[in-house]
Amino acid sequence: MESALNLLRRIFKNRKQQRFLVRNGTLVVIVTPGTQDQEEQRKVHVIDISMGGAAFIYEGSPEEFKNSGFMKISASTPHDEKVYFETVSDIPAPGSTEATEPFRRRGVKFTWMGALGESYLKDFIKEKMLCRL
Repeated sequence: MESALNLLRRIFKNRKQQRFLVRNGTLVVIVTPGTQDQEEQRKVHVIDISMGGAAFIYEGSPEEFKNSGFMKISASTPHDEKVYFETVSDIPAPGSTEATEPFRRRGVKFTWMGALGESYLKDFIKEKMLCRL
């Protein structure tokens, strides 16, 4: 019953930013900070995105992304242009089975991006947008 109530809240809750469904196969790079040589980068599949946040699917455990702090919206994004985020939700992906490393869905809200990062994000949404949610 609780999940049905949460679904209704999400449907009728007004969002600050318009959210867009993206084309299948759209990837971003999630970076776990460390030293320059030990920075870990992983490509993940984006489900939907807005100027305020995004949702993506990844394979693994939540602990692997615990220290993640920013994403590059494209491999060609300059190193200095990062979109910082904080995790809002991290749940098993719909339809995933309990395996050794199940697929998970993580929702994030963007906490900071430079002016150039905001411009890259707007262009990324225009290029990858499939439809408005």
